[in-house]
Amino acid sequence: MMGRTVTKIGRLITMENIKCIRLKSLMTYLFFMSFGQFFLHGCTLKESLYGVSPADGYIQSDADVAVLANGIYAQYQSYSLYKSSAHGMILFSADEFSTPSFANQGYWLTHSELSTDPYINSSWNNFFAAINRSNSLIESINKAGSLVTAATRKKVIGEMYFMRGFTYFNLVRLFGGVPVSLSSSQPNNNFSKPRQSIDSVYHQIFIDLSNANQMCIPYSLQPTAERGRATKGAAQAILALAYLTYANYCDLNNRSSESPKYYTLANSFSDSVINSNQYRLLPYYASIFDVSNEPMAYNEVIFGIQQTRDFTTANQNSKGSQMAYTTTSGNEPYVCGNQTNGYGAGTVQIQPWFYDLYRTGDYNKNGVNDYRTDYNFLTNWYSTTSIPISHFITYPVVVADSANLNRKTQPYLNKYRDPNGLDPWNNENDEYIIRLAEVYLIKAEALNELGQPGIAWNIFMTVRRRARLADGNPRSVPADLPLGLSKTDFRMAVFNERGLELAGEFSRWFDCVRMQYGNTGKCMLQWRFETFYPQLASNQMTLPVWNSFAKKWVGGTVQPVTVIPWIDKYKLFPIPAAELAANANFGNQNPGW
Repeated sequence: MMGRTVTKIGRLITMENIKCIRLKSLMTYLFFMSFGQFFLHGCTLKESLYGVSPADGYIQSDADVAVLANGIYAQYQSYSLYKSSAHGMILFSADEFSTPSFANQGYWLTHSELSTDPYINSSWNNFFAAINRSNSLIESINKAGSLVTAATRKKVIGEMYFMRGFTYFNLVRLFGGVPVSLSSSQPNNNFSKPRQSIDSVYHQIFIDLSNANQMCIPYSLQPTAERGRATKGAAQAILALAYLTYANYCDLNNRSSESPKYYTLANSFSDSVINSNQYRLLPYYASIFDVSNEPMAYNEVIFGIQQTRDFTTANQNSKGSQMAYTTTSGNEPYVCGNQTNGYGAGTVQIQPWFYDLYRTGDYNKNGVNDYRTDYNFLTNWYSTTSIPISHFITYPVVVADSANLNRKTQPYLNKYRDPNGLDPWNNENDEYIIRLAEVYLIKAEALNELGQPGIAWNIFMTVRRRARLADGNPRSVPADLPLGLSKTDFRMAVFNERGLELAGEFSRWFDCVRMQYGNTGKCMLQWRFETFYPQLASNQMTLPVWNSFAKKWVGGTVQPVTVIPWIDKYKLFPIPAAELAANANFGNQNPGW
């Protein structure tokens, strides 16, 4: 499938072999089914046998391995995972988002999803499909023998260990314990596997990512045509985050004596990334998210889900991103590929209290915001497609009334834009999984938990110092983090810093359920519902409204529908009902669901 001569992973590489590669691209969606099937190889039909890995006999060269590997990465690009289905759990369930209409995203924000939800079921099935395909490719490469060079064998098997470990990392954080499979599905396999404990799943994640660390190549040695695939740095960065998350899990489950070991490992693997000199913080924060600058952004981005304008397939089935459409205003033109003046959908907006958090304290001085606040959140724009031109503002912007002024109660996320997108679901924006800035914050958090606040402070400030650069015009904010903070106060500072630095980057939900508030034994999400919201004055538990007489915003700073009583079940999502019905050996549904 064709976008440009050298394109993102999962795309066509040359025009000359377009017909073959299109057939092979189709094949990547079909291969790794549980049973034998027909396969395409060299543009000819080739029959696979029952009882063998579906790729057996297909691999005749390193080039065949590349096609199959790209198909596994494409699994994550699909509508059934990071393009759409997984957004509800990973993105829209977090505390910083709200929505003007609860028709679509509302049940994520109120945590009222069901085990029969098609998006949960789709994400579950496709996560496991990615695992099965990774297992099958490992087996098939090993069976191909001398048809595959030793270098390709080592590198791609390492990548498949990464993909399997990364996928289990997503599953355990979303669903808790899950079945673990280290071989591909075969007709004689027992498909009804019991779920493993959370500890067992993490143990396998650590093994897989450690193997990937040993086998994947460094970013600097990665061929241009393979950019977007896993590297040694990606394995180290995700391993650091996995160790940190498991340490958090121990702390939240009365096992704090175990956590220092894993905080130490999180710190160590963060150092591996930082000291490798393979990555650097880009000087200007905004340049990371400029779609015209994406190749350069990967000097900081360590691993991302690559999306690209797809000229061969439209809408949900394309390889493009829908983030620009989903997160931008329905009144601002030329932000995505929507044929109606390039408007976004305005599906989700930012909670006013979340925006206010970054207009105060360390993040604001004499009315000047942290540059990331100004960049990440949209509060003021014009619709040049209307005559007369309409002016739009959101809370908390104050401007004089005019005939063409329109006010909205909540800001929008501003990170994802592609004026050259092809349709609403077919834009260029990649979805960054982990950046070097986050690795610094992982290290700072781990060191703080290990009782080394001085070193943690300096590492933390590395991110803030970059944030002071406003496209060449340095600002005095964010201020230096105060010295001498307690461990719990420093942890909250890291939580808030991650909220701004990584806004809309698929990390906030995981932060909300992994990080402990104070020494309470409660995760940040529980604290939000049980303490933060209840402590607000009753008149704050509403959205802001414009008082035309007083010429100011009044009322509250919270979408009231999102304020719900806390239930422990919210820390995990329900196991799909279809899985429980099909797998008699699975075990129990997650508590409360």
